[in-house]
Amino acid sequence: MAPQAPQISTALPAAAQPRRPWQGYVDWLLSSPSRQPDDIHSVLLQQRTNKTKTLVVAVLASLLIASLSAALTGATWAYAWVAAEVVLGSTRLYLMMRATARARSDGRAAATGTPIWAGLVSVVLISAGCYQCVASGELPLILMAGIGLANLVGGIASRNAGTPRYGILMICILTLPFALATILSPIPFLFVIGVQTPVYTAGMIFLLLENHKILLDLHHSERNNRLMAHHDLLTGLPNRAFNLKLFSELLDGPWPEATSRASKLTVFCVDLDGFKGVNDRFGHAAGDAVLVAVAKRLRASVRDVDFVCRLGGDEFVVLLPHITDGEAALVAQRIISRVSEPFEFAPAARVGASIGLASAPRDGATADELLSAADRAMYQAKRRGKGGFVIHASGVEEITETVTLVPAGESLALAD
Repeated sequence: MAPQAPQISTALPAAAQPRRPWQGYVDWLLSSPSRQPDDIHSVLLQQRTNKTKTLVVAVLASLLIASLSAALTGATWAYAWVAAEVVLGSTRLYLMMRATARARSDGRAAATGTPIWAGLVSVVLISAGCYQCVASGELPLILMAGIGLANLVGGIASRNAGTPRYGILMICILTLPFALATILSPIPFLFVIGVQTPVYTAGMIFLLLENHKILLDLHHSERNNRLMAHHDLLTGLPNRAFNLKLFSELLDGPWPEATSRASKLTVFCVDLDGFKGVNDRFGHAAGDAVLVAVAKRLRASVRDVDFVCRLGGDEFVVLLPHITDGEAALVAQRIISRVSEPFEFAPAARVGASIGLASAPRDGATADELLSAADRAMYQAKRRGKGGFVIHASGVEEITETVTLVPAGESLALAD
């Protein structure tokens, strides 16, 4: 079962967000060869954004190659290359600083198109300049261009380990025209460089893909460790530690006015009736299967904005923000009805649910106060016959609804 995590977003709905025609190409270029979860994809994008020093060195290296070409040849194309490098390099550094600042403020990196196209234009410019270096026939220029390209390719392979498709495209744009120019050059034996360049290109691409795999393994391990620390391993639901974090987030912010019928947060304490009998009669493997099935039924019985947590054993907590007592009662009835349904894998393994309800601010303003109130109400429901729910009201527990779990003619021991 997929773990839950609180997601609060102020972004416009997808239908309301303008999408530029080229955004699909940018998304494809910046995505991994295999589909990754959104949080992993965001971390990989941020990996590229954080490599600021690598980009600074790349901009300076390309400017140095262009400047040396102008100094050695005095050609118009070389001076034009220098001017273009100054403009484009300054633009890329500005876009990099803006993207880094935005990533720090938002906590994530965005797949914006402008820096991506600027990077592609930059490698096209460098590739064209290095092609001209070979075409000039000057051996010092050719040697300088080859060494410069090798340095730039290494930086690209490092900086784009999180976005391999984009990195591979940039490496090919840089190296393949240079290889073609050396193969076609009339200078004796220069074609040897052109023959070796595609091999070097393939090696850097394989290195880039290996680094990408290492990054994926690292981030997936970190992600799994976080999930294991905050989620129940059996059901995938948030555990006790994550439950307290959710409490803190859901109780934060403005509280409803005194005249509002909706509570800031309503808490259900759910305890299974008859679960011990299932374990004793069918074994712990069947009991675990029941817990997994109950977790799914609980999630299916609440709203998308609600959270279901497992505290341990057969105890669950449901957090329902901004809901009235009447709406909460309907949710409790639905949970009791769904939980009491037979299980396909073991129709005879029947359980029920007793629920205690507490709401903020009526029954408390902290997690401890609300959990204690809901827990008292849940035990009151069990004393009243189980298979029902009790709403805790300012210290006065009132039974509001009782649901019979066992159809006529069937028997079920609900003692726990």
